[in-house]
This record gives sequence, C-alpha cells and structure tokens, in this order.
Amino acid sequence: MLPSNLLDASDSNNAAAVRFVAARLAAVVLVAGVVAGSTARTSIDVQANPSRLEWSLFRRVDSIPGSSEDARIAAEMSFPQPLKVERSVAGYLLPSFTIIVPPEPARTMVRRSAPLSEYLLRHEQGHYDIVVLAARALARELEAMTAASAEELSRRAKDCVDKHTNRAKDLSEAYDRETDRSRDPTAQARWIERIAAALSDPRTANLAGLPL
Repeated sequence: MLPSNLLDASDSNNAAAVRFVAARLAAVVLVAGVVAGSTARTSIDVQANPSRLEWSLFRRVDSIPGSSEDARIAAEMSFPQPLKVERSVAGYLLPSFTIIVPPEPARTMVRRSAPLSEYLLRHEQGHYDIVVLAARALARELEAMTAASAEELSRRAKDCVDKHTNRAKDLSEAYDRETDRSRDPTAQARWIERIAAALSDPRTANLAGLPL
C-alpha cells in the first residue's frame, strides 16, 4: 500500500511517520518540524551497508514464495528519523542526511537446495547495486528540491521516491529477464560490467538504456 503523502501534516509544522514498500525497495521517511530562516543547502549521501553481500546475510528457506529462483535480495532505502523540513530563501527544502541501503533480512533468502556459489552471489549483488544506483539518483533529485510549502515538498518528495523506486524495479526485472536469472553467463557478465561502470560514476542517470 502506498501512502498518499510523505508529510501528512495537520499544519506545516507537524508530520506523521509513513512507510513505503515496493518490490525490492523500502523507504521510511519521517519529516517533522520546520527550521525557519535556514540558509543551508541540502546534501544527501548514499551508503550501502554492507557494500558487498555475503551468503551469511541470506535466510535459508525451502522455497521462495511465488518464485522458482534460487536466491533473492531485498534492500531498503533507509532515511534517518526525524527529518526536519528547513525553510530557506529558496523556499522549503530537506535537510542534509544520509540514505543507508541495507539488505532487508526478512525478504533476503536463498533456497537450501541451491549451491552457494560465488556466481549466484554476484547476480544478487547486481540487484543490490541497482538499488544503490537508484538511491543515488533519488538523492540527487531530493538535494535540488525546493517547494513553496512543507506540504508541497512532501508531495514532491513522495512522487520522487515513487519514481525512482519504480525505475529500480524496472531495471531489476530487465536484469533478471536479460540474464535469464543469471543462467546466461554472457549476459550476466555484460550486466555486471554495466553496473560496475555506473557505480564508478556518481552522476550516472541511466543503466542499460533505462533511467535510474
């Protein structure tokens, strides 16, 4: 279920916490309060925690619900709470903060019958890195975002999260489709190269011809 607003405020100075969950992404945002007269500029960092996956992070299961795949990584985009909306000469904006991207333990799993190979782990790392790239693109857009009111900022931020979440979902599906869920080693190697190149460029806005 998608929330109608990231900032569900009775007035511009108060807010409620909401949760956004979709596909391989989860975002939690709490926006509360207003700091008047701020002249700060928003700076948003993105950190993957951990940067590299290990099989110890995966829950062993007999089967993955609704899928024949051997493994699945689910990742979160986690926002610090609370986030205080700031008012500057440019209008309302978000504060500086860090988006943490960790695996989501309950939905990160591997079938007991699957070999815990480095090859399969690299495929799941690709899904994880796609989330990191989407978080970077999200961060860049949120950094530049201003609005005339806290409510408008909340709506625009929520739309931004939705957009980049859906783009990451599309990319993750394309990755699985083109690699035949890692069964095509040539396509798998090509995607790993693409993802590595995108990660090396902090301004990357697309991957494999699709927007982040």
